[in-house]
Amino acid sequence: MLTLEKKEKMIRLYLTGLSYTEIAKEIGMTRQTVSKYIKQYETDLKELESATTTQEKEQIIIRSSAKPKYDISNRQRFKLTPDVEEMINTCLLENKQKIQQGKRKLIMKNIDIYEWLISNQIDISYQSVCAYIAKQTQRSKEAFIRQAYEPGQVAEFDWGDVTLYIDELGAERRFKIGVFNLKYSDKRFAYLYSHENTEAFLDIHTRFFEEIQGVPTEVVYDNARVQVTYLAGREKQPTEAVKKLTNYYGYAARYTNPYSGHEKGHVERSVELIRRKAYSKCHRFKTIADAVTALLDATTRENQKVKQQTNQSADAVFAQEQKHLLPYRVPLDTYLTSTYKVNKYSLIHVDSNFYSVPDYLVGKEVTVRKNIQQIKVYYQDRFLFKAKRLIGRHQYHIDIHHYLATLKKKPGAIAHSLALKQATPWLQNIFQTYYNTNPRDFIYLLTIIEQNSLETIQFTIEWLQRQGLPIQNNQIINYLVNLNSKPSGSKDLLEAPIEQACYHQLSEISSIYSQGENSWIN
Repeated sequence: MLTLEKKEKMIRLYLTGLSYTEIAKEIGMTRQTVSKYIKQYETDLKELESATTTQEKEQIIIRSSAKPKYDISNRQRFKLTPDVEEMINTCLLENKQKIQQGKRKLIMKNIDIYEWLISNQIDISYQSVCAYIAKQTQRSKEAFIRQAYEPGQVAEFDWGDVTLYIDELGAERRFKIGVFNLKYSDKRFAYLYSHENTEAFLDIHTRFFEEIQGVPTEVVYDNARVQVTYLAGREKQPTEAVKKLTNYYGYAARYTNPYSGHEKGHVERSVELIRRKAYSKCHRFKTIADAVTALLDATTRENQKVKQQTNQSADAVFAQEQKHLLPYRVPLDTYLTSTYKVNKYSLIHVDSNFYSVPDYLVGKEVTVRKNIQQIKVYYQDRFLFKAKRLIGRHQYHIDIHHYLATLKKKPGAIAHSLALKQATPWLQNIFQTYYNTNPRDFIYLLTIIEQNSLETIQFTIEWLQRQGLPIQNNQIINYLVNLNSKPSGSKDLLEAPIEQACYHQLSEISSIYSQGENSWIN
């Protein structure tokens, strides 16, 4: 192929007076090629002399000094014939129809169309098929309009994923990061959750509004299921959670179009930025609380960082924006209420996890109020208990006291029960040491604990152990009776073991100081 250097050399030799044949021998080209480019050069010179405008002269100069290239405008196609083009167009039309019918996963890829052509005895290369499809499906790039926002006007919200290793869970888990971004000041707020659910959605809103001590006029959401329940064209039906928030705090909810992340680009970038700043260097933590702290610290650092464009931090700009927010209100009650039926194991199934309830409620329905941290259980409007919200799936929260009535009837079931395995280590040790052969007495001990407290019984047993007395229910009851019937003004029986232990420690210290020539006077 003729290069630009050879073209320049060709013209230079022509200007020295060499013939076409001599020039062709000199540069190693055919005489016809030399003739073609020299005639083009002479034509350009004549047009340049006759040009009247600067624009015409510039076009001629650019064309004459451009790199030589083949003219393929009239090149005949031998493989990609009109018939082959029609076959490819038919496949592309079917793809378009499938997309309109919601069958995007069934469309033919380029390789599928190529293999279909080959199966129909069409001799064509895969590259030719791809080039033609790209030409037919190319679309002009979309232009975007930069937006300007007033203080306190708009905030954006979005979710992000992050995988962390938590020691207390003993495994890697995928968590959700909820992120808010105020468009005017670019102030960010983020929090970590185990699930992207309604409870987390409500919780992060109350935390964000409490953090900024106000409410923006409008919050922009995408089309996540926790925020939208119904799509009909451009109309979105907000979830009950969104309605609850907008009605209470008084802001307006706006939704982006599907697959239009640029419509909330601030928060899209914020999710990626905060996730990277918080967890790129360390993604292993002892507890979930430590992971949350790392996220909050990273968000604080970003809000305090001075930006080059404004020479101010997000916190500094927000200080000016805060007075334009809607008034802050007392945090919304984020508990969700549902009813659950108690199964035959005296368990309720709440969000893929199991919680025990008192065994007399088997077969009945209880009311559960839940948020991200705990659940509260009620029966006929009477509060029963509360429990920490379990993380993960198929986890069990068992309170052994919920099964006292059943265990009294079936005492032998306690030894290998899940209820005992989830009891405190101290209680498990007491069972294995003193009640392993007599589970009925252990069940009675649980009744005593329920009537008093675990701390009281634990202290009582430790006192009996120090006194060398047998660990039996009658001994425990006698101690408790004496404790409850002690005369006024007498020393508390619970204080006696403490005082005795103090004297024991003092005597040990005294013996240490009494060794050798050292003496210690009390």
